[in-house]
Amino acid sequence: MSPKNLISCKLCQNHTCFFQQYGSSIDHQLLESKKHQSDYLQGEYIIHEESPIHGIFFVGQGKVKIFTSGLNGTPQIVRLVHAGESLCFRGWGRTTYLTSSVTLEDSRICFFESKDFMEVCNISQLSMHLISYLGNELEIAEQRLKYLMQMNVREKTAEALLFMKKSFGINENNELDVYMSRKDVAAIAGTSEELIIRQLSEFEKEKLIERRERGSKIALLDVNRLNQLISKYSVPS
Repeated sequence: MSPKNLISCKLCQNHTCFFQQYGSSIDHQLLESKKHQSDYLQGEYIIHEESPIHGIFFVGQGKVKIFTSGLNGTPQIVRLVHAGESLCFRGWGRTTYLTSSVTLEDSRICFFESKDFMEVCNISQLSMHLISYLGNELEIAEQRLKYLMQMNVREKTAEALLFMKKSFGINENNELDVYMSRKDVAAIAGTSEELIIRQLSEFEKEKLIERRERGSKIALLDVNRLNQLISKYSVPS
């Protein structure tokens, strides 16, 4: 769905955006001519796993979950993406996307076709930043996967809550600043929805968290204790 009002990169307030951080030498007129913007409603697919790669997506506004199909089609959420971040760099160089992407709230997405993105990035300084950006993203994903394989359910649940906090932050009431279903939390933790529900109940009894508004919001009451549960794994922060 085409947006009603296009946002110029010069006026964009997403200071975490790749182009805002590293694109000081970019020809912004060229950048604007190559960029496409679309609005997506909450729950809409942006990318389907195994669909042909046509280009690179960036989140202009909103929040997105990125997941892959596991055994028996069980989804595994591998990244949570906020405004300014990319959706599919890890698929770069392939013919099909490795993962699917779905919006967690109404979002605006910027898109560059592959050939246009390479033209924009055809600057030595920007290319070096791109390599560093890709390397950092891959390292974080690989380390997190390694530690999840070693964790028990209690540790996986704590890590999932802290992963959501790191990705989207908390509001003034210490509530995670995103709504995710228990199924989504299970997909982040790499375990079953039943085990997640049980562990969240235990965390609530221990005063580590509090579920509010019929479970639609989760407040983190003791972040230090949650961190202690996974401290031995040195999970990337």
